[in-house]
Amino acid sequence: MKNIALLLLSILIFSSCNNFDDPIPGGSTLETPILTSKLMGADKVLLTWTSEQICTGSCPSFVPATYYEIWTKSLTTTTNYKLAETQAGEMSFLVEGLEPGVKQEFHVIAKRANVSNKTNRVMVVPNELPAHEVIFGKQQFEYITNPQVSPNGQTIAYSVSEAGSTAKPQQVFLYDLKSKAHSLIAENGKYPSWSASGEALLFVSGSENSSSTKEYNVASGNVKEYVSNSFQSYFPVFGAADTTMLYFLDSLGEGDSGIVQFELRKDTLRLIRQEEIMENVQIPLLGMNYSAEENTLAYSLTFPKETIPGFSYDLVGIDPGSPSALRNLEVSEWNDSNPSFSREDSDLLAFVSDRSGVAQVWIKNLTSGQLVQVTDLKESERINSGIAGLSWDDNNLYVNVQGAQGSTGLIRIDVSSLLGN
Repeated sequence: MKNIALLLLSILIFSSCNNFDDPIPGGSTLETPILTSKLMGADKVLLTWTSEQICTGSCPSFVPATYYEIWTKSLTTTTNYKLAETQAGEMSFLVEGLEPGVKQEFHVIAKRANVSNKTNRVMVVPNELPAHEVIFGKQQFEYITNPQVSPNGQTIAYSVSEAGSTAKPQQVFLYDLKSKAHSLIAENGKYPSWSASGEALLFVSGSENSSSTKEYNVASGNVKEYVSNSFQSYFPVFGAADTTMLYFLDSLGEGDSGIVQFELRKDTLRLIRQEEIMENVQIPLLGMNYSAEENTLAYSLTFPKETIPGFSYDLVGIDPGSPSALRNLEVSEWNDSNPSFSREDSDLLAFVSDRSGVAQVWIKNLTSGQLVQVTDLKESERINSGIAGLSWDDNNLYVNVQGAQGSTGLIRIDVSSLLGN
């Protein structure tokens, strides 16, 4: 009986140490780390988490975890299982032996005393990443925004925004890939978008409380204004046969925000799909693109989700002829934005997603559902989804990135190795 009592006492002591050792000081809170992933090859990924916390005003006192649990789930199953543990201060873990091309999710649990906090979840699809090359750059906080390559692959249309300036409007430029010459085409403009023929560009001019949609004729240099109002217009694109213009209109609380279709030859305008704008969302829509082959307008819109901000961006699409039917192109708990259809294969949709923990370029095959990660930019280069522009030229993807000390650049990525070409 005495031995049994001692055994029970030992179990209680061990249990007590396991649950209450290293207590959290009064007035402090256990950290909630932020997890990111980095592809290290076709079969391995490095998971890294940081205890840096984002807060405004008076920040609470955060304490580190005693240890961390790494959990994973293959997207071919619904089972989560613990992969490994690391001790205090060990905030990275190399996962090896992954199956190339197979989606897998990870999250980390920070533990101390009786408290557990989960990180965000990340998704990886292991593959060898293609290299990228810089086409041109800007310095001293002149940000390249929304670049788009022309249908013939010879010219880049882009706008430039001066960081921190709300009074100075953005400007629209053309960049000739052969001569490497830049030419200013509009003193006030943003969101440039090519016609299918490459003969014209659409863009938006305006100020904080008004906007107008305009067309630039490449051959003549003439600019024609189509629509001007007191609302904000976003991401105009040419529709079927370059005879219509489609864009997103934010009525600034007037109750008629949504997708607008403008008949260029008839000068007629109508709201074809109303969209509810969530409160406290600074940018209601991130990117818009039209596929003539699919007759699909793709765009990224906020939807309520069980996430920390209470929403995330999903990729959806409509047929402008029957806009009541909404097609889910990519719906997840992550932020998916800036859609761009391949001109060679409309099954391929490139987009920006933060599913790896930070914004990267991904490609989805809309028929098979296969996802591939295209970039793994870190620290010195990053993608800002609020100003990013994605576009295709054959098997090349163009996207703008932000660098250190206020620089931005346009990069080109040959994705043929990821597509099996």
